[in-house]
Amino acid sequence: MDEMTVADLIELLERLDPEAKVRAATQPNWPFEYRIGQVAETDGTCWIAMGDQVGYLPDDAQEALGWD
Repeated sequence: MDEMTVADLIELLERLDPEAKVRAATQPNWPFEYRIGQVAETDGTCWIAMGDQVGYLPDDAQEALGWD
């Protein structure tokens, strides 16, 4: 997938538990997890800001993302 669209993201999220927490994962070599911050749209692009840093990304999440 070259560019993910809002429709693509919605389709992926609809497969998940609606009560699950949402986190952003960054930096595969030094993986951290963040809460989701604000969401905005400008010029046809959806921006999802990272909120507070929660801590290091758990091993099972790294494995699920293929970062292990």
